[in-house]
Amino acid sequence: MRVQSQRRWLYTLGSAALAFALYADPTLASEGDSYTTRFESVADGIPGINREINERIKRGVVNTNRISSCNVLVLETFLGAELLRPFYGRIEQFANTSAQVAKTHTFFADSIYQNIPRINYLLQQIGEELFGFGTMIHEGRLVIGTDKFGHFFDEGHWFYRDLNVDSSNLEEVLHKSEATEDGVNGLTLGGVKSYADLMANYQGMHFWSEILQHKFQGEKPFLKCENQQWVHIRDFDFRDYIDAAWDEGINCNEYLTPEYERTVLSTISGLEIKQGRKLQCPIYAEECTFLAHKYGPISPMLIGPKCRKTAY
Repeated sequence: MRVQSQRRWLYTLGSAALAFALYADPTLASEGDSYTTRFESVADGIPGINREINERIKRGVVNTNRISSCNVLVLETFLGAELLRPFYGRIEQFANTSAQVAKTHTFFADSIYQNIPRINYLLQQIGEELFGFGTMIHEGRLVIGTDKFGHFFDEGHWFYRDLNVDSSNLEEVLHKSEATEDGVNGLTLGGVKSYADLMANYQGMHFWSEILQHKFQGEKPFLKCENQQWVHIRDFDFRDYIDAAWDEGINCNEYLTPEYERTVLSTISGLEIKQGRKLQCPIYAEECTFLAHKYGPISPMLIGPKCRKTAY
């Protein structure tokens, strides 16, 4: 009886934690600068993040197996406790603060946004104070803001839950995702619509589908049920999800007003002169052709107009 009571208590506690993570607003991430530190020599930051995520997944699975027999809801509860947190994502914070993760950083006042209109400048400064700003992970020649990891897990989970079991409403969900960048997560507050954020949201949907209830065709599951216990099939690797569309220097942003855009592009032009390198987006235009073909009919909801225009 005591064991059953403990299991009920753990299930109730986990369900409450999941409810908070699932139904609070998605993460409110700060913006990043994919230009200023692009060509700095820095180690690949992905391995350190991969190790942390795999440890968190293992803990979630162990806790699930202690109290349930391959129950997906319980699995989601305990994985959520390890990977989800609204407003400032757990993995985003880990990437920002851990010495295990190689990264570069630019302060907002030194960034490509340093000359934007005053009201937007003040709002971006608040974002820097709350969530940090300009921390970038380097993956080969790609530069990826740590805010993308919050989008991947938190908003990816949010929109995964909106998907039908066969993902037949994918375009509808992608439009919902885009609306967040047109609203408080993007243009309304920060003045930036990040298509790289939208790609991270989309790939996060795939992750949650692969580890929970499979909603997309051709997925590679992480777990299987064996003897009424979850068993690992493969480890997590961000390289299975990251491509050039995560890089705002390739998958170009849109901005709130023409004035806002002019100030950003002008600052980037100054960087080009200072560094003696091409930096105007898309920095690697050939990637845009690959991305347009890779994502086909859904590319307008994931790839920015400048990048798509370059692809054709």
